[in-house]
Amino acid sequence: MTRKILQEIVFIAVRVALIVAIIYAGYSCISACYDFGYKIFADEAKDPEPGIVKTVAIVDGKTDKEIGDVLAEKGLIDSGFLFMIQVKFSDYKDQLKPGVYELSTAMSPYDMMAVMAASGEDEEVDTEDENYVPTKNEANLWDEADDTVKENKDEKNETQEDGN
Repeated sequence: MTRKILQEIVFIAVRVALIVAIIYAGYSCISACYDFGYKIFADEAKDPEPGIVKTVAIVDGKTDKEIGDVLAEKGLIDSGFLFMIQVKFSDYKDQLKPGVYELSTAMSPYDMMAVMAASGEDEEVDTEDENYVPTKNEANLWDEADDTVKENKDEKNETQEDGN
């Protein structure tokens, strides 16, 4: 009788352990899928500003995956495969162009796509359009340009004051 009770306890313990293992494996799988899905649509840079600027050469005929692998090798993004998926879900599908680019680890993958898709375009963007949203890189360039204009005005005012 004691042996039968002991067998029953071991059997229940094994079933509970198996159920716990299945629940843990399911949770881990769901968590990994969620994280991957989040990364596809999250517009996050690898590093905070100012980041590290790297020169990247993209040759004609490269697939989105190969471009992603080049960016990952340079340390600009985490995964070439993830970049390929992001391109497929973006407005830049089939628009990335060959060229030499200055990209930063502070740029999001979508900012990098915008730079690589805009290369060599003759078409001007209407920045006065109310629907226009600048990329983070464009916004930073505008801020730097505004700062330069202000510095030049200040220097000009100082020169005029010294001359009077």
